[in-house]
Amino acid sequence: MHIALFGKPFYEKHQDSVKRVIERVAQIDPGALLFDEFKTELDKYMETPTSFGRFSKSEDLEGVDLLITLGGDGTFLESVTFAAERGIPILGFNTGTLGFLSNVSTDRINEALDAVCAGKTWIDQRSILHIEAEGVDLGDFPYALNEAAIHKRKTASMVVVDVYREDRFVNKYWADGLLVSTATGSTAYSLSAGGPIISPSSDVALITPIAPHNLTNRPLVVPLDGKITLEASGRDSSFLLSLDSRSYKLKLGAKVKIKPAPFKVKLLNLEEQYFFNTLRSKMHWGMDPRG
Repeated sequence: MHIALFGKPFYEKHQDSVKRVIERVAQIDPGALLFDEFKTELDKYMETPTSFGRFSKSEDLEGVDLLITLGGDGTFLESVTFAAERGIPILGFNTGTLGFLSNVSTDRINEALDAVCAGKTWIDQRSILHIEAEGVDLGDFPYALNEAAIHKRKTASMVVVDVYREDRFVNKYWADGLLVSTATGSTAYSLSAGGPIISPSSDVALITPIAPHNLTNRPLVVPLDGKITLEASGRDSSFLLSLDSRSYKLKLGAKVKIKPAPFKVKLLNLEEQYFFNTLRSKMHWGMDPRG
């Protein structure tokens, strides 16, 4: 098994956990690959195996069977830009906070890697959005696993977003912004904006206004298959377009077209890891608040 490791700067309290992952991966794959920036970060705390290689772009992952991330959901989302188009499964060890995507706790490092070696895992395939924006270069990865969003850039004024689906007018939203989320993204930004939780296996998209001016404008669930078009207007001359954690300047009146990507993101899970188990754990469902 050929493994690649992706990570970002981490807190000192996670040094031991990160070191255990590195040491265990070295036993499984002495020629594992480290993300360049992560290697620079690791050099501050520990010596990494000299047999490890390095990667800095998707093309460097040719022949890799598994990408392991160390961090929170933001780190996981960034790793998607390297692994998704190549069909490489991603396993996330959580050194962040909530962790819906990076959902393996650091106290299960050996258990999780034992399961990987024994083939006692399963792959959850998640839909991802493809985005085109007039006048914006979205780079080599114009995709979003969680959501595409249009935000206002100034605090004093709202953004007005006209929404079309399959070229049919849906609604005009006056709000601080608007999200188009996948089912996976329903537990991310959309949830904090009042959107519903959707099982990630559902082939739907979720349109969620951020702090809407009209309180009757509620989150809307539509079929994922099909094109959603957004057009932003308002008092500002430009707005902010974000794809997961990546942001771009969007000109007034520029159209943003969103459709499902021709591939899916592969999440590697342990045998007992299912969405509803994660929900109960992360959101403390079923716990008696009376202690």
